[in-house]
Amino acid sequence: MEAGAINGVRWGRLIYICFSGWILAAPSGLAQTNRDALRAVLSEPEKAWIAKHPVVYWGVDPQWPPFSSFDKQGRMRGIDVEIVNLIAKRTGLNMQLARTASWPETVRKVSTGEIDVVAGIARTEQREQVLKLAFTEVFCKFPTAIVTRRDMPFVLLMNELKSKRIVLPRGYALTEEVQRLYPEIKLILTDTEEQSMLMVAGNRADVTALNIASAGYIVHMRGLANLKISGFTQREFFLSLAVRNTTPELHEILEKGLETIKPREKEAIYASYIHPDTLKEIDWKTWRRRAIYALLAGAAGVVGLLLWNRKMAREIQRRKAAESELVQARDKIEAHARELASRAHEMELLNKNLAYANKDLESFSYSVSHDLKSPLRRMKGFADLLEKDAGGRLESVEREYLEVIQNESERMNKLIEALIGFARIGHGEIRFEAVELERLVKAVIAGVKLEHPEREISWEVRPLPTIDCDRDLIKQVAENLIGNAVKFTRGRTPARIEIGALPKNDGNEEVVFYVKDNGAGFEQDSAKLLFKAFHRLHSEREYEGTGIGLANVQRIIHKHGGKVWAEGELDKGATFYFSLPRSKMHQESLAE
Repeated sequence: MEAGAINGVRWGRLIYICFSGWILAAPSGLAQTNRDALRAVLSEPEKAWIAKHPVVYWGVDPQWPPFSSFDKQGRMRGIDVEIVNLIAKRTGLNMQLARTASWPETVRKVSTGEIDVVAGIARTEQREQVLKLAFTEVFCKFPTAIVTRRDMPFVLLMNELKSKRIVLPRGYALTEEVQRLYPEIKLILTDTEEQSMLMVAGNRADVTALNIASAGYIVHMRGLANLKISGFTQREFFLSLAVRNTTPELHEILEKGLETIKPREKEAIYASYIHPDTLKEIDWKTWRRRAIYALLAGAAGVVGLLLWNRKMAREIQRRKAAESELVQARDKIEAHARELASRAHEMELLNKNLAYANKDLESFSYSVSHDLKSPLRRMKGFADLLEKDAGGRLESVEREYLEVIQNESERMNKLIEALIGFARIGHGEIRFEAVELERLVKAVIAGVKLEHPEREISWEVRPLPTIDCDRDLIKQVAENLIGNAVKFTRGRTPARIEIGALPKNDGNEEVVFYVKDNGAGFEQDSAKLLFKAFHRLHSEREYEGTGIGLANVQRIIHKHGGKVWAEGELDKGATFYFSLPRSKMHQESLAE
């Protein structure tokens, strides 16, 4: 009996801590005055609906204290009942209780139309979509406690319970969620939360889960001294009212009724059923019988008490050790969290410094490139003048030297122009607009055909979507990739070039485009080197170019939030891919 009392105090204190704000509720007389004074403001159509429906039938879980249950006089009592009565008074609804034998029967009758309103129900996707119910705003919420026997360890994660015997009441929202998230767990199902608690207390199950208000109530009513709260689930317990979605007028009337119930009124209702001092309905006869049995036991009872005290002392020591381990684990987690926060701050500073360094490097490259062009122009200009004025007097070797100077000057000029373009991409801002990628690609191909009329190329352009992007930059991407395909298919008859987009994948947040050819290809091990500035896999004698085109492609795609990569096989062709975020795509294009 002493252990039961101690356990009751502990459960009471826990509930008191969770709901300490409720004990400040207004005195019952003031609360009653406020309740009578408030009325919901209804529209004319809503008043007409009430007039057309003189009786509204409502239902609850008939065996769910302290929310809804029958008292000894056969009257329905509980938090849900108080809420419904207030709504009825303030809206003018004539709400009559439809008695049911169980919670599943109540839910079934509201879906079939035998009951108009169900109180104290949690919103779930299955109830909204399958049962076609519409839910009001939440009128109360509680933590969901994991309850075990006192000889079991504390529980920090739901995954730890998979090997345990779990008992839950059938038809409850938490039960449906556990069955959906953990289909491998074989649940023991009962009709009520009280039956589940009794099975855990009687060692016919290891664990159950329920809202902390019901848990505290059942522990006090049944004197379950061997139970404890071992943890809490991530899912909180929310209660609403629900109606069929074919009665929107009734739904709106209930919402307005709930709006008239002030927080202090709710606190007064909660306190009368949940506050530790309001345990008016404990079956004291049970405790008296236990006391009589203890007295009759005599000396055997004294021995049992001593043994029990020794067991309790060991349990206290075990719990203190467990609490110490929990404190140590918490301290380690907090230290780890502080370390992660510090590293995240360091990474943020490094990223900022890197961004500044890249910006400075781009500015430097842009400036140096411009500064190089002036002496280069002079050198080429003087070489051209020398050829014009003295070309006829030069020997063949000297003319070759002059030609080398002119060619290298031109090559240097192209490299500088490429470097300026590379730096300009880093400086410029992206100007997003809707671009029909298929039309843009076909325009680039038309330019290639004019530039290389002698080439025999088989073009295949698959359907491409409209995207939000920078038109000029994406056109530069298309020109580089298509130009490379044309260049590296030289010698193939016919050359085959294919441009398209990979099929849409619902789980992929990006759209992937590709340019595929049957040209020279490359070794796959060298793929990562392709996008480095001025890096070439082929000599300039084989294939002309500056070696910066693919670096520009990569920079442009990265600025759009995408990625670029390549696949190839030597002498069998190459495929270049780039991706753009799906959020930038037009919805009509995605629908296609």
